[in-house]
Amino acid sequence: MSDPCRARMRVLLDISTLGLAQLHPEMRGGSFRVHGHLAEGLASSPDCQLLFCANDSSFAYQGCMEYLRTSERLTGVPLVGSSVAWAPQLRGAMSLVRSSARRFFPHAFPALIRDGGRYLDRQIHPVVTDASPPVDVFHSPGTRLPPHPKRGRSPQRFLSIYDLIPFRFPELCDDLLVHWLSGLIGSLCEEDWVMAPSEATRADLCEHDVASPERIFVVPLAADPERFYPCAEPGRAAALREWLGIGTRPYLLALNTIDVRKNMEGVVRAFVQAVRQERISDLTLVLAGHPGGGSERLTAVLEEAGEVRERVVLPGYVPDPELAPLYSGALGFVYPSFYEGFGLPPLEAMQCGTPVITSRTSSLPEVVGEAGILVDPHDCDALSQAMLQLYRDATLRERLHQASLQRAAQFSRERFIRETLAAYRAALSS
Repeated sequence: MSDPCRARMRVLLDISTLGLAQLHPEMRGGSFRVHGHLAEGLASSPDCQLLFCANDSSFAYQGCMEYLRTSERLTGVPLVGSSVAWAPQLRGAMSLVRSSARRFFPHAFPALIRDGGRYLDRQIHPVVTDASPPVDVFHSPGTRLPPHPKRGRSPQRFLSIYDLIPFRFPELCDDLLVHWLSGLIGSLCEEDWVMAPSEATRADLCEHDVASPERIFVVPLAADPERFYPCAEPGRAAALREWLGIGTRPYLLALNTIDVRKNMEGVVRAFVQAVRQERISDLTLVLAGHPGGGSERLTAVLEEAGEVRERVVLPGYVPDPELAPLYSGALGFVYPSFYEGFGLPPLEAMQCGTPVITSRTSSLPEVVGEAGILVDPHDCDALSQAMLQLYRDATLRERLHQASLQRAAQFSRERFIRETLAAYRAALSS
């Protein structure tokens, strides 16, 4: 409950990610949902007077205008800054140039196009650093902070950093991602504040001297309750199974972008080992998600699976309305990622009441706690045995089902917004 005696904070939130995802639907993943939750939560808070900007680019600004036109919950929140009328034509022209550069000049030229295009875009779409009347807090939850004013006042500035994957595992990332993270961190000044989603990420930020410990707030994320919930509707479950082509067979689920860090090939190897070891005739593995940097390695592992290959289903992208029945119908959710800054997919599974097998590394134990089975992601035998445990033991599945729901309830959207606002207040009173 808000304090009627406390003045409302004026907060300027950069929603560039929402605008970019509006224009590019393939970007509508976990970070897109988190940023949407943040915008809606702050907009509905009586403690906050909210304004939006889109500092990433004129493209992001145009996307934000489209996004806000379709969002009933954000009606009335102003989008400050301006973009010229011919920005859509510029966006189309630059998209053509970028696609040509990727095709014909795969090394040096794209960087020239990217930097030159960014400079030109800045001439027609200057960054927003404040508003009138002045704001108390500027928060960028996914894009660079604008240059710090050389003189005069500045709001308390926050930058959300969800992980340091490109720094910790550069071999798993392309150069553009490393460049992006370097630019994101390079936008910080000593007097700025950082939000991290977990203690593990906070420790990484301190280890890499991104910010001093006293200027880092840990604000855990939340799963969307409208998309992830226990779904026991027989009709939806039957339709989903028909779409997957698995009939009534039990299945384990792994869902995320298929890249090396997510260890999807480890999931397949452990599944093949379990099926062959116990001669299981009915268990299926559903491996859903967009292709990514690990697709070629996954294909090679699937080719090695022999007769078990036909028991692995790859449906690709799963529409949002099908996520709840997909999670809810699984015997378990398998997520042996090598590293996470938070780990939304296990939380989404737990919010559906689905037992989780995940890694005992990075932030994942903070999210799952004792409500799941934690394994070494490099240990194929341990992962395989965990799968067999869930397959064989209905009592274990029911215990983890209840524990998952209880654990997931600790990561609510209300807590996410409450602790975000608390961080703003702490910075303002420092």
